[in-house]
Parts: sequence; C-alpha cells; structure tokens
Amino acid sequence: MSPITGNLLLDALSPALQAEILSLGRTIDLPTRTVLREQDERSAYAYFFYSGVASQVVTMAEGGSAEVGLTGHEGLVGATDLLGPTPTPSQSSMLMPGSALRIRCEHLCPLFLNNSELRGRILEFLQQQSIALEQTSACNRLHQAEPRLIRWLLMCHDRSRLNTMSLTQEFMANMLGARRTTVTLVANSLQERGLISYRRGKVTLLAHQELEHAACHCYRVCQRALRNLYQ
Repeated sequence: MSPITGNLLLDALSPALQAEILSLGRTIDLPTRTVLREQDERSAYAYFFYSGVASQVVTMAEGGSAEVGLTGHEGLVGATDLLGPTPTPSQSSMLMPGSALRIRCEHLCPLFLNNSELRGRILEFLQQQSIALEQTSACNRLHQAEPRLIRWLLMCHDRSRLNTMSLTQEFMANMLGARRTTVTLVANSLQERGLISYRRGKVTLLAHQELEHAACHCYRVCQRALRNLYQ
C-alpha cells in the first residue's frame, strides 16, 4: 500500500510509481507569496502540493492583472511545462503557505512521457484545470460580485482544506478584478448574514451549505470537476 502523502494525484498512483516519483524530489516549505514560476518563463521545477494553495495570475502589458487559476493538494504547478516548449503567460505564486514535493522538470518529464499511468493522471488534472478556467472566465465576465466572491472563497477552501484563510480585501479585489470598495461591501454583507467572519485579513467560512446555495452555478461546475479527479 502506498503511503498517504496528502497530494491527491500522488496518492492515486500505484505504490511503485509513487515511490519512484518521491525519490526524484524533496519536500520544501513554501511561504505566502513565494514565486514558483515567472510569467512567460518555463519552470525549472514541478511542485506537488501537500498543503497550501498557489494562484496563477496573468499581468497585461498595460499593467492590469487577473487570476486565471488555483492549485492546491489536488495536483501540481509545472504540469504545462511537461506538455511542450511554450511557456505559460501566467505567474504562479503561493496564495496560502504550505509544503510541496519539488522535482526538477528535466527529471519528471521523461517519466511523464514514458509512463502511461503518470501521464494519464497529470492529463486528468490538466483537464480539471481547463474546465475550471473555462467556467470561471465566463463567470468573471457575466456574474455579479457577490456570487463570484463566494465561488472563489469556496474554491480556495476546497484546495486548502481550511475554513480560516488569510486573505486581505485588497488581494481579493485583485484576484476577482473588482474594486476594493465592492469587495468590502460584499464581505460586509456576507458577514452580517452570518455566512463568513472577516477580521484583520482573515476570512472564516461559517456556513458552507448556505454559501454554496448563494454561489453561482459556476462553483458547482468547478466542484464537480474537482471531485471527479482520479476516480
């Protein structure tokens, strides 16, 4: 039986393959704001998260930025660098602190190309990321701030497994592409209704079922894709 690492992808692998991958890297701590991959650059490492959450953000030439993805214990950062030579346009950095198995991409890539089990699991993870990207892109364009914020908080929770998360209003506004005053109004409304607690940059989810009901359908699409991983 394979040891339980806490990373869903690694824990879905056969014992021999999991042991081989674990032997290729080492576990490191990743504080908040640690940059894992720069924008428009190929990553030297892949990170299989045991805990913590990374955010993928695209910054435009004129200076604006928007979040395009979240990664937590369900997978890894660096998977796209295994697919081909073109670097991703997003920067990946730690939204919430955690730890990960760090492996050089040059060591992981041959195993990805030659081992169908690993390749299948990583492609499955990338499919889930693609589904989430498609749905949240439409969500950010078409839905109001409140259901979008709730959807994002629930997605952060699903990937961090934490009820209390360190998230400033300024940071949430940047991630959602909204004004800080808008996030303040929405957060205050959710707190008054007993759905969250927000104090000194810490958000606590208090009523998961009610939050899920208040979120837009986009959350359920993303949640279903996450739950279907590695079945």
